[in-house]
Amino acid sequence: MINEQKDNLFQLIKSLTKSEKRQFKLYVGRMGSNNDAKFLSLFNLLDKLEKYSETAILKKGIVSKQQVV
Repeated sequence: MINEQKDNLFQLIKSLTKSEKRQFKLYVGRMGSNNDAKFLSLFNLLDKLEKYSETAILKKGIVSKQQVV
């Protein structure tokens, strides 16, 4: 049950079309200071994952355990 709530973001990212993902990345790129933002790295990681995995997210080191929970 708790895992379902956590992977809402994962489901949202997976539901986006290729074009929508591209538009999001272009939008973030226009805001120069956000190119190295954690949220963009997390977006890219979640986009590449086949199945939601909290351990994979933590292993990558983008966010801390408190931020995932």
